[in-house]
Amino acid sequence: MKKTIIVAAMLALPTFAGQKLVAVLPPAQPAAPAPAVSPWSLELAASYTWAVPDINQYSIPCKEIKSIGADITAVYSITDNHAATLRFGYTWGGEKFADGYGITDLDNFWNKTRIHTFTLMPGYRYTAPITESVSWFVGANIGIANASVKETWYASSMRYDAYHKSAWGFAYSAEIGLRYALTPCMDVFCAYQYGGNTASPKDDESIRYTHRQHGHQARVGVGFKF
Repeated sequence: MKKTIIVAAMLALPTFAGQKLVAVLPPAQPAAPAPAVSPWSLELAASYTWAVPDINQYSIPCKEIKSIGADITAVYSITDNHAATLRFGYTWGGEKFADGYGITDLDNFWNKTRIHTFTLMPGYRYTAPITESVSWFVGANIGIANASVKETWYASSMRYDAYHKSAWGFAYSAEIGLRYALTPCMDVFCAYQYGGNTASPKDDESIRYTHRQHGHQARVGVGFKF
């Protein structure tokens, strides 16, 4: 019996000798999908505006309006270069009369004007890289504005009249700037912007104030990606 088993094993050796050993490996596991990148980002910015309004107050020419502001902008990236934006902004400032106006020596008569403006503007932005960290952008916005004017009159150092009026109009802006990426989710930017609005509040005698405010703006801020 033992001889029979040994002979059968020897006869089977040539058969197995010609076979290649094949390693049986477990099936490969699929790679984990890359985390989804949100197309949304948010910007917080501050601005300084020096504007030239097309107005005359009681035949007194207004020289300029200087104001400071803040805005928050939601950005939706359509592609790496193109994005849609929605900006809510606020500016606060005052008027400066032309040289030789605003104060008279006769009765020490002068006035003080403060202007508050809210804007809501959808827009478009194009962005292109310069280096890995630096990019430039250009954009435009158009929407609505509400300008509110508070006028206070003084004579002989005594306040004797005041009113507060507001009006709605169109708002618009165009900007060009640079952006620097601090981290993959955070960047800083600076921009030059030109913009204005058509809101024209009237006083009790139907004289318009802050008619067609428009001017130059320096804007700086920080952006966050979700």
